[in-house]
Amino acid sequence: MSTTDDPASAPALARAPLLAAADSAVARGDHDQALRLWSEARDRFPDAVPAWLRAAELMIRLRRFPAAETLLAEAVSRFPHEFWLARTRAFVFRHLGDDVEAYTEARALRQAFPDNPTAHADLVQLLLNQKHVAAAEAEAKASLARFPDARWLHNVYARCADLAGDNRVAAARWAELLVRHPDHEPAYVPAVRALIAEGRPDEAAGIARAGLRLLSNSAAVREACASAEKALPAPRAPSPAPAPPVDLLAEALRAESSGAWAEAARLWDAVRAQAPAFARAYAGAARALCRLSRMAEAEIVLAKARRDLPADAGVLEAWADAAVERGDLASALVRFRALRTAFPGASGVDLAIARALHALGQLDAADAAFAALAERYPAELAVAEEFASLASERGDRTEAIRRWTRVTAEFPAHTAGYWRLADALVGAGRLADADAVLCDAAARFHDDLETGLRWAVSGRAAGDSTRFDELGRRFPDLVLLLR
Repeated sequence: MSTTDDPASAPALARAPLLAAADSAVARGDHDQALRLWSEARDRFPDAVPAWLRAAELMIRLRRFPAAETLLAEAVSRFPHEFWLARTRAFVFRHLGDDVEAYTEARALRQAFPDNPTAHADLVQLLLNQKHVAAAEAEAKASLARFPDARWLHNVYARCADLAGDNRVAAARWAELLVRHPDHEPAYVPAVRALIAEGRPDEAAGIARAGLRLLSNSAAVREACASAEKALPAPRAPSPAPAPPVDLLAEALRAESSGAWAEAARLWDAVRAQAPAFARAYAGAARALCRLSRMAEAEIVLAKARRDLPADAGVLEAWADAAVERGDLASALVRFRALRTAFPGASGVDLAIARALHALGQLDAADAAFAALAERYPAELAVAEEFASLASERGDRTEAIRRWTRVTAEFPAHTAGYWRLADALVGAGRLADADAVLCDAAARFHDDLETGLRWAVSGRAAGDSTRFDELGRRFPDLVLLLR
């Protein structure tokens, strides 16, 4: 049966042209006709939420605030679970100038919709509008703990620092917002302003220029770019003619290899300017910017590459590494998984995912990931060691002993493997076996002080203190400590 044959779809089909006619009336400036059409829609289709919401929004635009509040009060009573109706009604009280009622409604909105970050951001914004900066700061901080990626919460949190006059904190918060949301246009002007006030015009210019490449049609970003350019010191000499892209590439790679990250960032930027489709330049720029702790600029650069260029393993790897650099392992895990999906054969990505899972405390998932890696790369000490460490962390003593025994068998020159095996045996109450492992290690690594100390302490626990005498002969400078 088609939708046109379905009686249940008839109201929607009849309602749609009516709502469309109202929208057309608004577009041509016939506001009264639009309001009449929406009123007719509400009479004929009282469950048509858009007819209530759009009419109220137009009344607010026309500054008919009491009429809007009356309409919205009825709408909210009919549709108590419609967030945007409740939010619009809360906004009306701001326009009416009733600060107490506006605050009451904003807090009630958040209480009614606790899982909607916009409700939290609205309350913070209202507190800022009413100049209660300290209260706004506290509310924003608490809400961000619950919604750490909500862009408008980050926006109002940064504005708290702006209004408090703390440029250092404001610069950090605007940068954090741009790290998470490089496309958030309203952040560029205040971010640039705060960085300039902090005496960091180069960073301000870098963010603004990268933003203009990403959001070339944004008036706000163009304004930010103009402000940043004015803040830069005037060049002492005319700029030389740009070198060919291949020469710039060679210079950028040389700068990278020597750790000259500021120069590398400048050169990669020059390569991108001349060859905007060269993906390697975006990855290189991001690496250099991360080393300079210019994380927001790096994310903006990578956002443009990911949006405008064909999928590139180097860009996605740099994107994941940027999250690692700033300690955001949850984002790093998402990004490494995206890299693996796009490029299943990418070198090292499975190990990076396993390590991210481990660092995030997802021990079962990490254990499964390292099990697969240990099977695939049996000659990799780092994999075998982390795989064994996971068993120890999970409290699986039997498995930890098995895995550390494998480490000592397959990597007999790895000193720490013997220590960890002995620790696992002690944890299982197998003290004699642990001592035997340490005796073996002390014989193998005669000149290793930590191994010797572990061996001597193990002997003393078993009632044999003579090992300390032997330790003193091996390391004469310990005699003062062994008296």
